[in-house]
Amino acid sequence: MKKFSIILLALALALVFTVPAMAIHVGDPDSPEGELGISGRYQFDGEAWDVDGDKVDFFDDDLDITITLEKGPVKAMLGLEPADTNPMEGNSNKSIVDNYYVEWTAMDNLKLKVGEYGMGFAREIGTTDLGERNIQLTYMMDAVDISAALLKANDNADGDDGPVLDEDDDTIVLMLSVKEAGPFETLDVIAISEQNDISTDENSYTGVDLALPLGPVAFAMEYGANGGDLEGNFMLFEIGLEELVGFDLGVNYFMSSDDYSGAYDGNDWSPAMILGDQINEELVDISVIYLTAGYGVNDKLSLNDTAVVSAENDAGDDYGTEVDVGLKYILADNVSYKLAYGSYSEGDAGVGSVDRSEIFW
Repeated sequence: MKKFSIILLALALALVFTVPAMAIHVGDPDSPEGELGISGRYQFDGEAWDVDGDKVDFFDDDLDITITLEKGPVKAMLGLEPADTNPMEGNSNKSIVDNYYVEWTAMDNLKLKVGEYGMGFAREIGTTDLGERNIQLTYMMDAVDISAALLKANDNADGDDGPVLDEDDDTIVLMLSVKEAGPFETLDVIAISEQNDISTDENSYTGVDLALPLGPVAFAMEYGANGGDLEGNFMLFEIGLEELVGFDLGVNYFMSSDDYSGAYDGNDWSPAMILGDQINEELVDISVIYLTAGYGVNDKLSLNDTAVVSAENDAGDDYGTEVDVGLKYILADNVSYKLAYGSYSEGDAGVGSVDRSEIFW
């Protein structure tokens, strides 16, 4: 009989001193000085882990500051992260600069954007980091937006044994976002192609993200496939039942092939807190059925839940089940409190499949 993990109990206190909708703005974009905007977020939180009886708990804090300057057709953004001290993940940043870009609106429907920032296509899935140094050109039409970007790697990065010169790993990204596509609410296509002049590894990725209403039911699907030196594919189906039941309720199915590699970069997404982050970190060779729910009790209090109903690989090995619940309470304007509770039940699918309790937010 399966054992159940010790239930985690942890809390997070998030203090947000400004939010984008209420950010500080000084000046006017059309003035000689331009318009300056500042927003930020501070979060103090904690985590408690229990891995088959071995316990770890800690606190950490995060501080993010975003500065924007608009002057006529030019917009500049600087994202700073002075603090990110998670002791379980470490702080990999060598400077407080998290991201930045300069965007020039050359004409009403043409933009040039240069800097280090996320590309913003659905989830960051595939063969490359979509937050590299980018040179992006976007052409906007009434029915569709077309975007092409060159992602430049750090050609002269320092390696373990000194500088690595001329390691020319660049990536070409093409994105198509259809704004008028019949019944579709979302229809996005992305193609990624790595160009490597040094090694023989050149990977590619093709993805589709779509959503449309089917009467009172909301349906969404995401598909991604690797190419080049990587193989495999994944599919994600989401069915929203909010209009039928009166609160947020989703039925979801995820699957990936046994040869899929590079499925997810880090912890960008997983069907549940533990299953996709610790048990099967890259979500390779797995089929998962899970439920999501959310309910707003009042203007201040909201509840959420994720339940993994079934998770197994192609051979039929069970990855276990999981239930995560949480709440968010708004204490005041821009100040909120979060409490999370979760439980994972071990399966028989192999390494790492043991009772554990964790939290991520």
